[in-house]
Amino acid sequence: MASVKVEYDDVANRYEGDLGRFEKPFVETQIADAVDYADARWGPFITQRLLSGVLTSGLYKRIIADAVLRVLRNPQGLASEGDGGYTYSTRATVASGNLWFTNDDVEILSGLFSQQTMAGTVAVRIPPR
Repeated sequence: MASVKVEYDDVANRYEGDLGRFEKPFVETQIADAVDYADARWGPFITQRLLSGVLTSGLYKRIIADAVLRVLRNPQGLASEGDGGYTYSTRATVASGNLWFTNDDVEILSGLFSQQTMAGTVAVRIPPR
């Protein structure tokens, strides 16, 4: 749906390492999945924001690349590691290889801003005459 094509080089240029350790078709599939996911969730908003210029093609590519790189940077899903008496812990969501977008990514792609709500009280009364 989005008119911006995200390429392998868009991800490689934003990666601090060497993507050569991953098969190129694997990375390209992750890119296609991230684009499909974003389009399925926020496609009309993305298109409108791209056409209006509020969302630039570079920023769109950046967000898609970041989602892909979250999978590639930590394929084991490690949350922490130790050394003496070696220990480690993982995050199931990350280890599963799930593509995901941060709240900031969603706001930028869709223009829909999440509002944090806090528990509180509301005063309700009849206005004076």
